[in-house]
Amino acid sequence: MLSFYPGPSKVYPQALDFIQEAFDQGIVSINHRSKRFEILLKETMEAMTASWNIPPDYTIYFVSSATEAWEIVAQSLVGSKSAHFYNGAFGKKWGQYASQINPNTQLISFGLHESLAENASQLASDVDTVCLVQSETSNGTGQQICRSDYPTNVLIAVDATSSMGGIVLPWEEADVWFASVQKCLGIPAGLGIMICSPKALQRAHSLNHRKHYNDILLMEDNRKSFQTHYTPNVLSIYLMCRLTQTLPDLHEIEQETQRKLAIWEQFWETQKHWDLQFLIPEKARRLPTVLALTGPAAEIERIQRVCLAHGIELGKGYGEWKSNTVRIANFPSHTEADIQQLINILTL
Repeated sequence: MLSFYPGPSKVYPQALDFIQEAFDQGIVSINHRSKRFEILLKETMEAMTASWNIPPDYTIYFVSSATEAWEIVAQSLVGSKSAHFYNGAFGKKWGQYASQINPNTQLISFGLHESLAENASQLASDVDTVCLVQSETSNGTGQQICRSDYPTNVLIAVDATSSMGGIVLPWEEADVWFASVQKCLGIPAGLGIMICSPKALQRAHSLNHRKHYNDILLMEDNRKSFQTHYTPNVLSIYLMCRLTQTLPDLHEIEQETQRKLAIWEQFWETQKHWDLQFLIPEKARRLPTVLALTGPAAEIERIQRVCLAHGIELGKGYGEWKSNTVRIANFPSHTEADIQQLINILTL
């Protein structure tokens, strides 16, 4: 089965060799308090910082998932009030979940054809943490993140779940970035990544929250020794390390992502076989890594059925677009040959 599902999705084929390598070298059995693990974690963080051009004073943490990061932000970094901007299901879920932790939470919805910048003026004056979704997987929208759109005193946290590892992200425009590995990073599900600025750590120290096991201060105490605060997914960390060391740097990966996106855009804008079109007509607002196509429910069912019959899985619609959209991942693990295989099926 070839998966174009927008997460979990296709795993990098070379990951199989690295999994065998990890087994042969005993990596899968090492203690997370051992020197060997500390060396692995240090190598992984260094590889990511170099390949992704992460500012050297930003810190990297490994957690269970991006959704766990929602909770970490709410518990460790929000002082009195957070604001959540959303135009899709996952941004809305983040805001609703945060409001259960802190009822003093502002939720700000905006339209599919609007930008974050156009709605920044809705921010309440007493907000200290702004929560944004750079890659909204439910509808295929991508957002520009710009620190200058918000007051200088606020902390900015960004969900980049479906873009981290597939495009270059403007790290210094926000204080917390997070994602899960089962999308652009081409690794089986079960690991999340948080990347934090010095400003985020300063906020954590000023609040001094140590009530939860996943508070950032405990995570930072362990990171200083190149350890994790709980027993991590060591195999996925190893895969993260080896893939980052062997794949092109993120600038090259983004170029390939955009090149493959152009193939998809040309196909869907010129094909006559399907009554489908982009949910987001404005190219500048489309997420390069997740294509959302809309059409009649019967047509959505037909394309899913045809693809499954040929051993290819597409993403189902999500949230309010569940019945009238299909989503196709354009992740780095998807090759041009994979895309052509799917196009050939769609033009039979």
